[in-house]
Amino acid sequence: MVKKKFTTTKIIKGRTYQYFRKDSRYVRLPDDPQSEEYDREYWRLMRGDGAISNRLTFEKLIASYKQSPKWQKLAPRTKSDYSKVLEYLSDTVGKKDPTKMRRSTIIEAQMANRHRARFANYIPHMLSILFEHAIDLDWQRDNPAKGIEKLKTGDGHKPWPTSAVDMYRSKVSGLPLLVFELAIGTGQRATDLTLMEWDHIEDDGIWVTQGKTEARPWIPFTNRLRDVLAATPRCSLRYIMCDEHGRQLNYDQIQKATIAERKKLGLDAYSLHGLRYSAASELAEAGCTDQQIAAITGHKSLSMVQKYSKGASQKRLAKQAQTKRDQNKNRT
Repeated sequence: MVKKKFTTTKIIKGRTYQYFRKDSRYVRLPDDPQSEEYDREYWRLMRGDGAISNRLTFEKLIASYKQSPKWQKLAPRTKSDYSKVLEYLSDTVGKKDPTKMRRSTIIEAQMANRHRARFANYIPHMLSILFEHAIDLDWQRDNPAKGIEKLKTGDGHKPWPTSAVDMYRSKVSGLPLLVFELAIGTGQRATDLTLMEWDHIEDDGIWVTQGKTEARPWIPFTNRLRDVLAATPRCSLRYIMCDEHGRQLNYDQIQKATIAERKKLGLDAYSLHGLRYSAASELAEAGCTDQQIAAITGHKSLSMVQKYSKGASQKRLAKQAQTKRDQNKNRT
C-alpha cells in the first residue's frame, strides 16, 4: 500500500495510531489505513475541511483548557492565580499559534517581567501547562516551556523575630492587631483569614477553610488570640474580618491595614505572610514534630513544613547541643 501524503503514525504503549499531519498539526485518523472510513476522512482533510483548517490560537487553547477536568479540579485560590497569567497571555499572544512558539520567546517574556519575579516565573509555568494540554489535543508533540529555570525571587517571606513581634503587639490595636493575632495564632494565609466566621468557632478553636488546598482544619486558639477575639466587637453577625458597617473585608484591605502599621514601626521588612512562617517557627522552637506543625498550618507536604520551620528547628537543636556541651564540661 502506498503511503498517503501528510500521514504519519505514533506508537503509544505498543499500539499504533494514524494521524494526518500538516504544518506541525496532527489530526487523528481511523486506525485501519485500508478502511473506507480512513480514506474518506483523509480526503476530507486534504480538501481543507475539519479541524486542520481551523487556525490554532492561544485563545482557543486557553478556552479548551478551562473546559478540561484539570482546570475544574483546581482549588479556587489556584484558579485565581492562574487566571491572572492566562489573561496576560490572552492579551499578549492570544491571536498567535501556540504550535509555533519558540522556547526563546518564552524566556524573553519571562525576562521582560523580571521586575515582578513571582509573576515572571508563572509565565513559563502556565505556558507549560497549556502546552501539555495542546499535546493532549494532538495539536503538537513537544512542550517548549518545560524545564525553564525560574528567576530568583530574593529571600522572600521570613519569620518575624521576637523583637518585631513584641513591638507590634505593644504598639498596635484594633483591626491591625486582630489580623496579626489571627495570622500568627492560626498560621493561615491572609486570604483565608478573610473567610473566618464567628460561627466557625468551636471548642476554644476555629474551623478554617484553606482556599489553596480546600482543606478545612480545626485550629485551637492561642492565649493571645483568644483574648483579642474576646475584645473584638462583632460588627458583622457572620465575618470576623469586617469594617465598621459589618461588610466583609478582602485581602487588599487587611494588607493595607497592617502595612500602614508596619511602616510606622519600621517593620517594613516583615510581611503578613511572614506570620505564617512565624507560627511554624514558634511551633518548631516549642519542640513540635513536623506532623504537629502541619496540623496547624495545613501543609500537605512535610517538605514545605520543614521549609517554614527549619531555622527554628536548627536553633532549638543547637541550644540542646550547647547545653549538653556545657553539662559535659561541668562534669570534667
